[in-house]
Amino acid sequence: MMKKLLYLPQVWMMLFSVLLLSGCYKEPDLISELTVSKGKVAQVSIVWLGTTRTTSSSTAIISGLTTDASSSTNFNIEYTSEVPVKEFRVYWAATTSGAQTLVSTIPAGTQKYDPVLRSYVLAVPIKAQDTKGSTRVFFAEIVAENGLVSAQKSATLTTNK
Repeated sequence: MMKKLLYLPQVWMMLFSVLLLSGCYKEPDLISELTVSKGKVAQVSIVWLGTTRTTSSSTAIISGLTTDASSSTNFNIEYTSEVPVKEFRVYWAATTSGAQTLVSTIPAGTQKYDPVLRSYVLAVPIKAQDTKGSTRVFFAEIVAENGLVSAQKSATLTTNK
């Protein structure tokens, strides 16, 4: 009986410690952090290279292009937006994960609405690299009037050997 009485204060101290420590802890509210909206963003639907939009047998859009070195072509950006667009940015890199170099910044207003595609299309003239058999990846992003930037989409331009 005496042993039980000796353990009783220790048990009470442990329970008190657990209650005291758990009362000070504040659980983070992850849901509210995820649902805080900073505004709407324009969305790049797809990008493709060339003068015509081509599809494969599975109706997938062929975004890449092989062309002659130093030739000119278009980098086409198809997008949708519920907010006004400020500008478009086009970058290039040697690989999809390489350092990007800004090629062009185009102010909004030059794009046109395509009723068949049900989206806006902007054609940006670009020039293929001078080296034969080389590859360059072009990226597109859109900056909305609210300052938010879309996710990037890319297409690969390869020169003939």
